[in-house]
Amino acid sequence: MTILLSNDDGYQAEGLNTLADVLAGEGHEVYIAAPYSEQSGKSHSMSIEGRIRVREYGPCRFSIEGTPADCVIFTHRSSLFPRKPDLMISGINHGYNLSADVIYSGTCAAARQAALYRIPAIALSASTEGGSGIFRKAAEYAAANLERLASAIAPDTFMNINFPPSFSGCAEPASIGYTAYYDDVEVVEDQGGLKHLAITGYHMERRPCGRELPADFEVCARGNASISIIECFPSLSAEAMARL
Repeated sequence: MTILLSNDDGYQAEGLNTLADVLAGEGHEVYIAAPYSEQSGKSHSMSIEGRIRVREYGPCRFSIEGTPADCVIFTHRSSLFPRKPDLMISGINHGYNLSADVIYSGTCAAARQAALYRIPAIALSASTEGGSGIFRKAAEYAAANLERLASAIAPDTFMNINFPPSFSGCAEPASIGYTAYYDDVEVVEDQGGLKHLAITGYHMERRPCGRELPADFEVCARGNASISIIECFPSLSAEAMARL
C-alpha cells in the first residue's frame, strides 16, 4: 500500500517517524509531507497564494514550510510524489485530539483535507504522559489493523484514533464528547507602553454529549483506544431548519 504521512508537530517529530519506520517495515511504500516547523492548533488553515518552500530530506520525504492542510493540498495537486497514495495517515500526534480538539487540530485537518480528495484518511494521536513508548504501540496497532480500519472509512469522512498512555491493546468505537477550554488571559504592558494579551493558564471542562456510544475521552480513560468517524462537512440540524 502507498501511504502518505503528515502531522502538525513537524517533520522531525518522534511520533511521525516511528509510524513511518513501522509501516515501511511492514512493506508499505511510505511518503512523507510534513510541516517544517510546529503547527499545532492551526486547524484547517491553508496558504492561498505565493510559494511554499520544500526541502527533500530523504527519498519521497519532504518538509514543507506550510500548514498540515498545505502538506496535503500541495502534494496532491503537484508531481512531488510519483503516484497518488492509497491511504493518508496524519500523526502520530504528540498528545490527544479528543472531542472539540478535532476542530482545532492540525493533525485532524490534514486527514480531513485528504478525505476531501476522496483519499481514505486516519488521524492518529497519543497521550505521552507515560513516555514516548506509546508511539510504537500505536504505530504497531495501526499497521496490524490497517486494511480493516481503512475499509471502515466512508466517503467524506475521516477516522480519528486516540491512544491512552496505558494502552490495553484494545480499541472501542466512540462518540465525540464535549470539551471546552477556559484560558486565563491577562493584559500586560511592555516598557514601550504596548499592550499584550498573555495566556497564563487554563482549565478544561469535559462531558459526554448524551450519544449512544461512550465519549472518546471516557474510552481512553479506561485504557482503550478510541475510534471515531468524523464527517468532513458540518451537519445541518433538521429540527432547527424546520423552525426557519
